[in-house]
Amino acid sequence: MSFDYLFKVIIIGSANVGKTSLINRYVDNTFNFEKEPTIGVDFKTKDIEIDNQTIRLQIWDTAGQERFRNSFLPSIYKNADIVLIVFDITNENSLKEIGDYLKEIENSHIQDPLIVIVGNKSDLIENKIENLKEKLENILKNEPFRFFKTSAKNGKNVDELFYETAKEFKQNQPKHHLNKNINSFDLQNERNQQSKIISLENEQENRTKQKCC
Repeated sequence: MSFDYLFKVIIIGSANVGKTSLINRYVDNTFNFEKEPTIGVDFKTKDIEIDNQTIRLQIWDTAGQERFRNSFLPSIYKNADIVLIVFDITNENSLKEIGDYLKEIENSHIQDPLIVIVGNKSDLIENKIENLKEKLENILKNEPFRFFKTSAKNGKNVDELFYETAKEFKQNQPKHHLNKNINSFDLQNERNQQSKIISLENEQENRTKQKCC
């Protein structure tokens, strides 16, 4: 299927916050209660219609474990348009690490990405971090980042997250910038990079399954 524009979306965040689950819910409308942590990177695509134009979202999933991240960071951030930083609203450590990811984005020298903060696992709202709003505002230091609460488990706000984010990016970018993204895009090259970034079969054999929503 042809498309008018392609937006590269990368999803980052601590381990077990539900990054893969968000992608699976959005692209495939599925949710697995038991899943293994992501090793390296992977991506899926989905086409949506915005203003009578077809937007292809290339959504990159990333490992949350630091020992894997350094191997692929330069490749994953290259030409990124949108960055979703995901945390678990029941896990304060994942909230605190947002600041580290913001520094990582700054150091990657991406050109004007749209950064969105995502609080996942909203279905567990009764266990949410105490004073979540105040703590998040303190971490963001009054920066005007968009914030969404989502649940990959029940699908709440997942479609809205991706649609509204893509719409905002499209509307706020000069047309020549959007065209540049398409003309420089080489899907086969991206797929080749994906297969070469990390090969950790031995690590996979030693992993145990973990719950993630």
